[in-house]
Amino acid sequence: MVDNERRSTYNLNSDRGKGGKVFKRQENAKNKENIPNGGDDSRLTVSYLGPTFSLKGEISANEDLTINCFFQGKIDLRNHNLIIEKEGRVEADVRARDIHIFGKLNGNIYASGRVFIAQEAQVVGDISAFRISIMDGAQFKGSVKMMTSTQSKVIPDRPESSQPQ
Repeated sequence: MVDNERRSTYNLNSDRGKGGKVFKRQENAKNKENIPNGGDDSRLTVSYLGPTFSLKGEISANEDLTINCFFQGKIDLRNHNLIIEKEGRVEADVRARDIHIFGKLNGNIYASGRVFIAQEAQVVGDISAFRISIMDGAQFKGSVKMMTSTQSKVIPDRPESSQPQ
């Protein structure tokens, strides 16, 4: 690793604020004693799309993603987490483990873990997840499908309604 390299990781000590758990992003965490799990930070890598981005296309990654910009397309983070920050505007179908929405999302959500919709969030689309939290004041238009623990381990490649009968 280059000494000047900067990267973001999650600090697993959470803050309990309005709406539940919010994980703090920690910049430049190179000191192994600051990294949980004995210095193995391979599962803690986070990509960040800042407010100056405006993107269209498909995102597929093997790390967590935080979006604070406009994105249109498709997001596939099957074993990782997605955070849409307050300024984030996403028009996409999303597949991820845990999804935390503080901004706007227009698209269907498939989560193998938890979907959290914050008080200030706006979501239009159907949700399939094991656990769903919608805070008082959040705007949500769509349907909810609660999966069982065995269903949550496999996220479908496409919505059930579009699969051939």
